[in-house]
Amino acid sequence: MAGISKRVWVFVMATCGVVPLVRATEPPPVHYEIGLDVSQGEAEAITVRATVRTGDDGIVDFDPPSQRPAEVHAEGGTLDTSTDKRWRVSGVPGAGVVLSWRSPKPTPLPTVSLSAWQSVVAQPGKVFAFDGVFLAIPKGAPTRRVTTTVSLPTGWHGASGAGNRSTTVEELPSLSFIAARDLYSVTRPIGGTHTLHVAATGARTQDVDRIATVLATALGTQPKDVTLNLLIVNAGEGSGYTTAGCAAALLLPRYEPSHPWLFGLVGYLIGADDAPGKASNAWFSRGVTGYRVAMAFRANGIFDNTSLARHIDQTLDAYGGSPLRRAPNARIAEDYDRIREMHDLPAARGELFAWLIDARLREATRGRKRLTDALKRVDSASPDPGPALIAAVAAEGGGDITALYQRYIVDGQLLQLPADTLGPDFSIGTVAYDYGWQIQHVFAKPLADNAQPLALP
Repeated sequence: MAGISKRVWVFVMATCGVVPLVRATEPPPVHYEIGLDVSQGEAEAITVRATVRTGDDGIVDFDPPSQRPAEVHAEGGTLDTSTDKRWRVSGVPGAGVVLSWRSPKPTPLPTVSLSAWQSVVAQPGKVFAFDGVFLAIPKGAPTRRVTTTVSLPTGWHGASGAGNRSTTVEELPSLSFIAARDLYSVTRPIGGTHTLHVAATGARTQDVDRIATVLATALGTQPKDVTLNLLIVNAGEGSGYTTAGCAAALLLPRYEPSHPWLFGLVGYLIGADDAPGKASNAWFSRGVTGYRVAMAFRANGIFDNTSLARHIDQTLDAYGGSPLRRAPNARIAEDYDRIREMHDLPAARGELFAWLIDARLREATRGRKRLTDALKRVDSASPDPGPALIAAVAAEGGGDITALYQRYIVDGQLLQLPADTLGPDFSIGTVAYDYGWQIQHVFAKPLADNAQPLALP
């Protein structure tokens, strides 16, 4: 509709998908019991009981929920809330204490808006909140473990982002809780040993099933369980998602078979595996993964020729427009967390390199093999994926790509895709600008007999 602009909110909490080691000196876990007050069939408040042991000084300090609760009291120990940014519970050293509180009445959510990240929100028969909005979180070690149980009235079903996986207090602010009378939960395998858990409200079960199947396929063989809480409000235009390590919360105005949000969501979930000190592998963990996700979308009918061309064109633009596009990989690793452009470069470079190798494999095997076949031979947790990819491509009949890997990934020479890299349905061309900069673009050919380039935004 004219005059309405779509707003997209994306919040990311970058945490490693690997569970940190718990040292003997770290505090014991905090356990949350999450409940729901319901009146005349609608949610009135989220209720919480937090059980935790005090330290050697007999004290536990909490960061209060970002939305001030309607009431709070200690069932064990003495509670002090005189400081706005601290709740202090005092008791016997090393003893268990219980802190209980009740959220305010949920705010009506007519459409996806920033309020969903700032307060407990509700629609008829459903309630949603990010954990940081309604949970008090113990101060101290960010690696403190978290356990959760959810108990709801008859007819209601709920899901916590921390419910199916190991969680720390560091992740809690960006995890979420969802409860609804029509909540539908589904699981899908990820690889051979891990699972995707999806809890959704506001969509038909067959639509949720399709979202789960496509998401699990796109995640591939990532070595982790993944949790998604999905709220579809069936109104308005805004959308947004938040990821925290291996969990995500997604808010949509409506179900769309094209899933325009999915590529970014998958990228952030997979990016949670970017462990400190592994920036030299970002070209693979983020870039080659971008290729694999795009191929999964193509196989599942999410990307047609037009949408695939649009995606790759955006990747070419990101790479070609980067002032650091000729940076060697060693410099990327050095400045990965210091320079924004350096952080963004390997995802684009790595994906374009993957499309280049994919074309080489197709040509060498007369279309029998693609890079997706070679990637099945590569351990995603490899400490150095370069040699592993070189060996995998050779094993699939693609020849020796060592020189290409050295030139484009290691040395950072300018990567330009041949015009026919993507096959006969696409064309890649180079645009030279007044100031001497050249950027490639891709066009889909909608008609085989009349290959008119498709103008892309």
